[in-house]
Amino acid sequence: MLEHAQRQKKRQARVLWIWSFAMTLFSLPCILSFGYDVLIGASPEGTLLLMSFFGLILAAGIVLGIKARQLTLESRRLVVPEDLERFILQLVRKNDGELSAATLALESKLNLDQSAHVLAEFEKRGHAYSVVVGEASRRYIFPDLKASRLPSDAGATDADDFMRRLAESEQVEEPHYHTHES
Repeated sequence: MLEHAQRQKKRQARVLWIWSFAMTLFSLPCILSFGYDVLIGASPEGTLLLMSFFGLILAAGIVLGIKARQLTLESRRLVVPEDLERFILQLVRKNDGELSAATLALESKLNLDQSAHVLAEFEKRGHAYSVVVGEASRRYIFPDLKASRLPSDAGATDADDFMRRLAESEQVEEPHYHTHES
């Protein structure tokens, strides 16, 4: 489901890369050869025309290379369908704002790699952050869907305490200068 569109874009990018490479490989030596002929003063009448023709082929090859690069970048970017995104967010809310790739894989049609990739995409967008739990197990925390924190919550108290200490440390005291009278 997610991989089909990515595979198709990778295939298109590969074809564009091949055409770009072939056009550049074909036209660049011709341009250099004709440019050398112009520099040494050989008959420039047909040479300039051929040089401009191969210059257009080179420009087309460069444009194809740029398009291939864009397609390659797009194929690496994951587009999560809206219904899958909504399902994941409902699952996160059901799990008190936390989710692991294994849990997502168990609850959905995604495999473990796809689940990890989708959750990493949520982290990349800034909707979640990950914490390592145990040995190489990663949990994704969605702060917007986390149960509301009460002031008596230890985490909230620690955060308030940290902010208070930070504010106190930033207060600048006036230096006291001692003058020595002689």
